[in-house]
Amino acid sequence: MSRFGYSALAWKAFDLAFGPRMRLGVRATRVAGIPGRMPKRTPLILVSNHVSWWDGFILRPVQQLLKPEEPLHIVMKEEELSKRPFLRRLGGVGLEAGSGASLRRLLRDLREERGRNPAYSLLFFPQGRIWPSYRRPLGFQGGIRLIAGAVAPATILPVGLHLEGGKHMAPTAFVSLGEPLLVDPEGPDPKVLEDAVSREIDSIHYFLGRTGEDVDDSWPKSGEALPEAPAGVLERRRSCRMI
Repeated sequence: MSRFGYSALAWKAFDLAFGPRMRLGVRATRVAGIPGRMPKRTPLILVSNHVSWWDGFILRPVQQLLKPEEPLHIVMKEEELSKRPFLRRLGGVGLEAGSGASLRRLLRDLREERGRNPAYSLLFFPQGRIWPSYRRPLGFQGGIRLIAGAVAPATILPVGLHLEGGKHMAPTAFVSLGEPLLVDPEGPDPKVLEDAVSREIDSIHYFLGRTGEDVDDSWPKSGEALPEAPAGVLERRRSCRMI
């Protein structure tokens, strides 16, 4: 029996019941780098860094922009799903950290789901845990190669994610999307994918460093890509220390 329990009705109920509460935690989402067109008949894998408990909810509207008619499944810790079973109806599918059996079961479920719906979307956080967005290296785990390979041929979208408070009481989620990557059954090189996500995060940091509290007025209004951070600029900033 499939563990994929996505329900559009459950999402509508969640939006009604918990939407206002979520906005107390994340006031808005700003998205840049929206691709013009996405393949419609193959899976879409959104691969992102992981900065908060809210990340799956933050990135769902991004997936809806790209493939609004398709369900979104989110790979989550099995222990989190055990504590909050309603997350399964919102697309959560469990993976037990460090368990080969759990990973094999997930791969089998992904292949089966692809047979039922070859165009679904999958959200995966290869870091395996929450880290601040400035962490380098991000620390992607090798499971992304197996997971992407299980649903290939597929499209991978590198996603950079950062939360920043600015002049508001609740933080804003800043999202930058990279160039879509086509994946074959061998799966992607985790290092190449990690570098792609790192570049998107760096672009967010660079943009915020230039705009500050004016970011809401300066953010690309129609989803254009952010300017790429010049080589070495952010490294020099990270090396600074308060005296």
